[in-house]
Order: sequence, then C-alpha cells, then structure tokens
Amino acid sequence: MKKAVLLAGLLALNLSLFADANEPTDSLKIIHLEEVVVSSTRAGKATPMAYSNISRSEIRKENAARNIPAILQSIPSLVFFSEDGLGVGNSSMRIRGTDATRINVTLNGMPLNNPESQEVYWVNLPDLASSLQSIQVQRGVGTSTNGAAAFGASISLKSMGAQPEPYGEASTAVGSYQTFSSTIAAGSGMMKNGLSIDARYSRNTGKGYIRNGFVDHNNLYVALSHYSHNQLIRLGYINGRQRTGITWEGISPEDLEKEGRRYNPAGKYLDEADNVHYYDNETDNYFSHILQLLFSRNISNHLSLNANLSYNNGFGYYENYRSDPYGGFKRGDKFSSYGLPDQTVNGITYSRSPMIRQKLMRNDFYVGNMALTYTANRLTWTLGGMYSYYDGDHYGKLPWIKFNQNIPDNYEWYRNVGQKSEFNLFTKVEYWLSERITAFGDLQYRHIDYDLNGIDDDLEELNGQFNYSFLNPKAGISYRADKQNTLYASVAVGQREPLRADLKDGIKGGAINPIKPERMVDYEIGYRFSSDNGASLGANLYYMDYNNQMVQTGRLNDVGYKLMENVKESYRTGVELETSVPLAGEKVRVDANITLSRNRISNYTAYYDLYDTAENYEWVGQTTRSIKSTTISFSPDVTGMGSVTYQPLPALYINLLGRYTGKQYLDNTSDESKAIDGYFVSNLSAGYTFGKTAVGKITLQLFVNNLFNKEYIANGWAATDAFQDGSLHHWIGYYPQATRNYMARLTINF
Repeated sequence: MKKAVLLAGLLALNLSLFADANEPTDSLKIIHLEEVVVSSTRAGKATPMAYSNISRSEIRKENAARNIPAILQSIPSLVFFSEDGLGVGNSSMRIRGTDATRINVTLNGMPLNNPESQEVYWVNLPDLASSLQSIQVQRGVGTSTNGAAAFGASISLKSMGAQPEPYGEASTAVGSYQTFSSTIAAGSGMMKNGLSIDARYSRNTGKGYIRNGFVDHNNLYVALSHYSHNQLIRLGYINGRQRTGITWEGISPEDLEKEGRRYNPAGKYLDEADNVHYYDNETDNYFSHILQLLFSRNISNHLSLNANLSYNNGFGYYENYRSDPYGGFKRGDKFSSYGLPDQTVNGITYSRSPMIRQKLMRNDFYVGNMALTYTANRLTWTLGGMYSYYDGDHYGKLPWIKFNQNIPDNYEWYRNVGQKSEFNLFTKVEYWLSERITAFGDLQYRHIDYDLNGIDDDLEELNGQFNYSFLNPKAGISYRADKQNTLYASVAVGQREPLRADLKDGIKGGAINPIKPERMVDYEIGYRFSSDNGASLGANLYYMDYNNQMVQTGRLNDVGYKLMENVKESYRTGVELETSVPLAGEKVRVDANITLSRNRISNYTAYYDLYDTAENYEWVGQTTRSIKSTTISFSPDVTGMGSVTYQPLPALYINLLGRYTGKQYLDNTSDESKAIDGYFVSNLSAGYTFGKTAVGKITLQLFVNNLFNKEYIANGWAATDAFQDGSLHHWIGYYPQATRNYMARLTINF
C-alpha cells in the first residue's frame, strides 16, 4: 500500500509540472525531448561498442504479426527460434550464443526483464512492435542500463511519440495456419495546448504450425503526452492478454519420425480403452499491465533531465493435464507428490490419479529512475540511477482430480514468495580529446537483495536470503580518421546474479557448490565506415572472458524453464562483419552480415543421473564425465544473413532475405547425437503503397516465410541418463519450424 501511495504521489508531483508547460515547441525540440527518454542507456555515434539501430520504417516492413525476436532476425550474431514454428507464439532469441535470461531489455529506459527469471517473455507483450518508434541492440556488455545485467546484449525499445497531425490507421493481416491479425490506431496529433493522445489496439489469433500451438492475443497501448518549449511528460499504458497453447515439450526423434513435424505430445492421455485423447486447455495464460510516467526536460542549453516511474503488474498460469507417459498416459501423478493421502473411491484405493494442474504467479514490479545529462563543448556526462522493488507469488492449484475422495476444489499444494529489490547507480563520460579522438568511461554499481520464502512445488521448504553487490567499469576510445571512417576499442566488465530457478534448486538440494554469480570481461575492437550515399561497412572483433559463466545444461524443468550451471573457465570470441551497399542508382540495396566465432568451456565436468538398468530404472546416484575442452551449448560457430532489396519506385519494394545458422549442441558435451544441424532459410517480402485514395493511404504487403520450404529444427533440449553397465540414454526434444508459409497485410492510413 505504501508503494502505491508513493507512486500516486510522484505521479501527482510530475503532473503538476504541466503548470509551466503551456508553450508549444518546434519539431526539432520535440525530437530532442523524445531522444532524452532513452539517451542515457543507448549508444551514440562515438560509443566504442557494437550496436544496431532499427527505425520505425524498418520495424513496419518486418512486422507480420510476429514477436520482436522475429523482427530482429537480421541483426548480427542473432539466432531466432519459436516453439510454435511461426514466431507468433512463444518466441525467443540468442545473441552471441547467450540466451534470453542474459539479454537486458528496456522500454523507454525502464526494465522489462522479469527480475526473478531475468527474461522477457515476448508472448506476454503481443504485437508490441506496432507501438514502437525505434529499437537499438547493443552486443556484448554494452553501456550501463537499467534492470537485469546484459551479458550477451541489451535491447532498448522506444515507444511511439506524438505525431504532428491527427491520424488514424487500420490494419488487417491473414496468413497460413489460420493466422489473423488486426490493428486499429488513432492519435489526436499535437494540439495547440501541447497535448496529444495516442491509442492502439491489436489482436492476433491462429492455430500455429505445431499441434496445440494456437494463439489468442490482445494488446492495448494508450499514451497521453504533453509537450512544451523545453519539457515532455507522457503517461503510457500497455495491457497485454495472451492465451497460448503449450508447446515447450518439443518432440522426440522417435515421434518426429512416427508422428510428423507438427506433432506435440502436450495434453496427451489414454482412456480406459486405450484410445488417444488430448486435453484441449493445455495452455499458458498471462495478463500484464504496464504503466509508465516519463518526464524529460531541457533544464538549460547544456543540461537535460530524464525521470521516470514504472509499474508492471502481471498474473498468469500454466494449465496441464497430468498423466504418466511411462504408465501408458493413464496413471497420472502420485497423490504423495502433492502432500495428499491415497484416495478411496467406490471401494478402490488409488495411490495416483490423472488430474488437471495449474501453476500460477502474481507479481508487482515498481521502478523509478533518473538521469542527468550535461553536454558542453567536448564533454558529454551522464549521471543516472534506478531503484526497483519486485514482489512475486508462486502457487499451485488442482482444479480437477479423477479419483477424488475428499480433496477440496482448487486444492492449493504449494505457495512461495519472492521479493527482490535493486539499487543501481551509474555515470558515463564521453570526452573529445581532440577533433579525432573520443575517450569513453562508464562506471556502474548494482546492489541486489533477494528473499525467497515458502514451500515449492515439490513440497520442499524454500527459504533463502541473497545479497549481491557488483561494480562494473567500462572504458574505451574512438578514433575518427575522417567523416567516413572510425576505429574504436573498449573493455567492459559485467557481473550478474543467478536466476530464481537456479537459486531455489540449490536451497532445496543443499548443494555443496550452489550456483554463483558470473563475471565477464568483454574486449571489443572495431571499425565503422559510412558514406554519404548510404554505403556502410562494419567489422567488430570480440573476446568475452568468463568466470563462473552460467550456461544451459540442455535440460528443462517441468514447465519449460532452462536449467543452468556454472562453468569455471569459458570464453566466447569472434568477428562480426556487416555491410550495406546501394546499387543501380540506389534502387537496389544489398545488406549482409556474418559472425565467425569460437565458444568454448575449459575443463568441463558433466554430471549424469546413474540408474541400475534400463529395464528397472532404479536411481543409484550420479556419475561424471570430464572433458578438457568443449563447445558451449546453443552457440553456433557461424551465423550470417544476406538481403537484397529492390525498390524501383518509392512506393514499391521487394526484399529477399536469407539466414544461416550453424550447428548447435544441445548440451555442453559436444556430443554429435545431441546436436541440431545448421540450416539456411529464406524469406521474401514485398510492399506497395497507394499514396492517395478516397479512404487514405493504402499499403499492401506480402510475406513468404521459408520461401524454399526447408524442413529444419532451430532449437531443442537434451538430458542424459547413465546406467551401471556403462551405457547411456539420451532424452531429446526438438522444435521443428514451419515450412513455407504466407502472410498478407492491408494497412490504411488516414
């Protein structure tokens, strides 16, 4: 309650600043005020780090009802994949081989990563791309930012600002597998009193490529902005509602061969006559509310202030039909697993039963941040800070139990609470030592307090207190040989705390070596070239040296979370090359990038559960395997993209894009039997705009994804069991991606 009162008070305080904000401003000052919102966490032209900027027009060209990872698929070193095969449902990405839990994401400078899982679940923010003005992706540690630490990359999202004139927009898209998307937007434009109102609503539905990969998503974005001569205040609200079929189990190699690429075992069960059925409500559900108050002000010609408040509220749950695949999909879970006694029904005592299970979470996330930027002559200096508080409940219910003697409805078998606070303070300096040389310095301090209390889903006590303090320095230098050529070099230190899933497993297991924070030193050397005609070239060499890096084991828990482990010594090194070349009088543009990398763990020890025999499957203990040097899981040595855009007329464009991703290992043993092959996939898109019609500007777009009908697998999981006779059994799940599929979009702007 105190936090709510504080939030309301600060909101009222900022809104009171409207009093001196009654003079409309010109468009250049509006642009500057909009840039102030994200300038403290974004890289600039002289920042000695690797980054990519994606404009509003580029976002619109790629936006075909798919999530942000699909829109970013042309970024260097990025691997995109989705569980549903289309990129509309659960989707994610890795950058430089690092997974989504180590990619920092901010919206208008405010953190979006869940503080406990440290991941952004893009499916919970459906069609967010339609409300974005720009995206910046920094690779490596990057500059200091707010929220979860960036270990592979940081992604800065900037929402739409006010438009000069009133506008309206209606868009409809239809595609393969009954994919349907509709969006409607309207804005008042900037009124004479400096106010503007913008709103956007969208809905996405579809069946998905994978069985049960359906989506039913809604998104609402509303913003009230006020501009004056030197000040911007914006109150923004995002509401996301998603209902998605569970697809995280993947498909085994045996089922892939027997059942086909679109098979998904989620919800499968057998009746008493051994007939196969599927539970229809095997779903992931989430409802999110994001409220942001943004304030930027030019205090003087040299000094600007950015101060923001954010409140994220979320509620969600998974619902599963629980059956026992080892008992013929009929026996269900043991009652003892839920702290329940055996049940006697009609004179028969049952020790287990098929049942429907829900795992639920409810959370509140409060954030306040501020940044001051001083610019004068050769100096740009930023001082910023953030405080956040997260309160999250995790609990489970049983809505239905087949063999039920006296278990109450919606029986709750566990509940635990996580509370996490973070204090972050940083300062950045860019100083022109001469007309050609710029020095860069960045120092960040983070302090985290995290408490866990309650009972976990396996009925184990979950009580722990964790405190972390990190000091992350960064430094670099840029040399601008002329207007076209720039050389740079930097070194940056990143440190981050473990995830909730890894900490709680250590608490319950009484681990001798519990999961530890990880530390990385990121060395970058690069070259950038840009010409007046739009040609550009970039080369970036990186070496990321880790201590206690958290890497994926390849295994998942029972609700699809990736399980992690520390490795003492590891590194990632590579070269990123990218270019953009206009041809034929700028009617043709060729874009390409390639990353050649080496991602290795030194002196790795793999742990396997040991069983007596494959027939009896009685657990004995654990066994180990030592490997002197091995490839880090999910880290291809080669990724690349090539794109050709033909634009014979300003209103017409045709784009052909191809992506290559090299072989990936599903765990850290470099075992060829637990690997997915490299793949090359091409997409074709085209668009034409009718500039003046009776109803306004009309744009037609066509998207052909996987143009050459490639059958490929982009992601997977693996686990290994060992037996006393020395044999091994590999459990593997694959995520096949959709073959050729289509999407057409009609947009009317008026």
